[in-house]
Amino acid sequence: MRKDSAYSLLTFCSTVINRFLWALYSEQVGDMKHTVQTLLVGLIAVMQPIAASALEIRTAAQDSQPKFIKDGETITGLCVDVFKAIERVDPELKFSELRDFMPLPRIEAWLEEGKLDAFCGLAKTDKRKAKLDFIETPIYATQSVLAARIDDKVDIKGFDDLAKLGDDGVVLVVNGTVHVDILAAHPSIKFDAGAKDTSTNLNKLIAGRGRFVFQNDFALADEIKRDHFVGKIKILPTQFELEGTERYFVVSKKATPGINDKLRAAVEKLSKSGELARIFLAYKPK
Repeated sequence: MRKDSAYSLLTFCSTVINRFLWALYSEQVGDMKHTVQTLLVGLIAVMQPIAASALEIRTAAQDSQPKFIKDGETITGLCVDVFKAIERVDPELKFSELRDFMPLPRIEAWLEEGKLDAFCGLAKTDKRKAKLDFIETPIYATQSVLAARIDDKVDIKGFDDLAKLGDDGVVLVVNGTVHVDILAAHPSIKFDAGAKDTSTNLNKLIAGRGRFVFQNDFALADEIKRDHFVGKIKILPTQFELEGTERYFVVSKKATPGINDKLRAAVEKLSKSGELARIFLAYKPK
């Protein structure tokens, strides 16, 4: 509760209670009834702005469909559905309005600086755990896969096969994502992390500026359809068994007090009820 609203409430109640006691002492029944009515109306009037001042969670949208989907001025998607579900189970929480995409490196920097309170859908890494607080209940899980041009006959079973290709096997990844860290752990693999989103990498793949796109199946399948590359780009069957397939809510260490605990409780409740699974099912690659 804000200090100014709390002070207004106390001042108002003190005034009305004094009037109520005076009416009672004076046996002015009509005045007493009017005073009670005034008290009720006044309490509602004072409490409305207090209720409206719900705990706002400053967040952002990443250019990563279907986690966030931008259509004109509107942003929807899996994480937006999760935001709405959290607001339903805890009406005291309110996520900030999303108007445009923000690059992931900036999102992480703003979380660290305290300019944002929370973000939806990050993989857990040691580097991120040192800077951000993770809500331990995962939002959803994905598998890391490769995409290639439809006519590429290549057979990739794992990272060793990618390394053997050398310059003939350049892998395209999105800057700032966990997939950059994964490939960086394999120095022999050639990769390009210059793109800010998966759509850019798919277009680079079609143009021959890379041989593979390394991304989670969730984002790849959606983006291939969204960019009308079905029949031009395929997802290879190998799923890379890696830690960190789950995606989580992260909270800034400088977030408003109370956000972490309330988010943790809400996400856990949604997970136990099966709501998170139902939300993910609507966006899961078919």
